Amino acid sequence: MTTNRQSTPQPGTAGAMPRLLTLRDVTAATALSRSAVYALMAESRFPKPIRIGSRAVRWVEQEVLDFIASRPRGGSERPAA
Repeated sequence: MTTNRQSTPQPGTAGAMPRLLTLRDVTAATALSRSAVYALMAESRFPKPIRIGSRAVRWVEQEVLDFIASRPRGGSERPAA
């Protein structure tokens, strides 16, 4: 017996749907406040969200992760004073 099963795309494969993050997810991942996220967006220094409804937006997870990776890290990487 044959069944028509559609396989779920695996992350990182062509055709995979990107994971979408809420503002709460974004602020938790970046340690930025809501106002800081929107201020950086206004300066084109933070990814813009996509509109998913009349009053709802989401950020593409990979774009947020790329932003986090591009930020300077604290700690031992700072130059000595």
